[in-house]
Amino acid sequence: MYPSSRHRGWLGLAAAVLTAILVAGCGKGDGAGSRQQLPPVKVIAFDEAAATLEGIANGTVVGTVVQHPFRYGYRSIETLHALQEGKTDVIPESTFINIPARVVLADDSRPEFAGAEVVPVAAFREEVESLLADGGAPPATTGPEYAFITNGVADFWTIGKAGAEKAAADLGVNVTVIMPASITDQTRKIEDVLTRGTAGIAISPINPANQGEVLAKAAAATNLITHDSDAPDSPRRVYIGMDNYEAGMLCGKLVRDALPEGGKVMVFIGRLDQDNSQRRRQGCIDGILGRDPDPARRDDPGAELASDDGKYLILGTMTDQFDRAKAKANAEDALLRHPDVAAMVGLFEYNPPLILEALERAGRLAGPAAK
Repeated sequence: MYPSSRHRGWLGLAAAVLTAILVAGCGKGDGAGSRQQLPPVKVIAFDEAAATLEGIANGTVVGTVVQHPFRYGYRSIETLHALQEGKTDVIPESTFINIPARVVLADDSRPEFAGAEVVPVAAFREEVESLLADGGAPPATTGPEYAFITNGVADFWTIGKAGAEKAAADLGVNVTVIMPASITDQTRKIEDVLTRGTAGIAISPINPANQGEVLAKAAAATNLITHDSDAPDSPRRVYIGMDNYEAGMLCGKLVRDALPEGGKVMVFIGRLDQDNSQRRRQGCIDGILGRDPDPARRDDPGAELASDDGKYLILGTMTDQFDRAKAKANAEDALLRHPDVAAMVGLFEYNPPLILEALERAGRLAGPAAK
């Protein structure tokens, strides 16, 4: 007699639970399914979340590639104000103001990493604290007002806000910092700023391909520049940030150094609509696989990608659309479906801390903090 559909459902659920228990190794002892048998997972990070920096200090994170959000904020307001005063020579011929990425490691044993500056984690923490202390809303002035618009809400942007406000205070101008929750919210905020009037907008576009109309409208009404993430096909005056492809290559190099014998890798990122996330992810993949650089390459996020020598296998790229609960669930799901994963790469600021939480729960943390 065949089981009813209801019974089949319960049997399926029971099988799934049993599989999860076996993979997670919740049982005690030294059996083949015990979680003590599973090796720790290497974590490679991006940006400077507090948990990431603490992970580098205690050995649970290999290292992180960092931008300079304070300088993004400061340089954006500085550039907008120069344009407002007619100083067009602040725009280089390339229309790209490069603020190079750096690498944060546990100590200063490697002053340079793949051509990038290395900052010891202790010194970097002191730097961030000092920059935040320099921030704070400047007093209102009669000078021009500028808008500094981010692509979301994150600690990263708290540092960027401090930079924008410091520039406003130094220059005697006003700045409104806007942190939208979504592409719809960001587009609406641009429209609102234009309605109220502004001397300039610095924006990190969430989806430049779908925001072409509003970006063109902004550029026609005022000085428009991009920061952090570019909109290269828009009429913006200049892009202030780093080369995200090259920064992604640094992440890939960190993975290869952490796994000299090779292994399976999962990549995590907020979303792939932004220009910076597309380039960052691709650079990371190409760095892991040891490919010749090609910033125009775009691999399918769901594809498994292997290096030519077969040592490295990228299992895929998991996105979360800035949903923190989804980001943590992605890390937990990756551990469940790929218990032999050797490294996890978090390419948005909040990804690495949530990866660490998932690894701690699964008993897969590396370093002295491992349980």
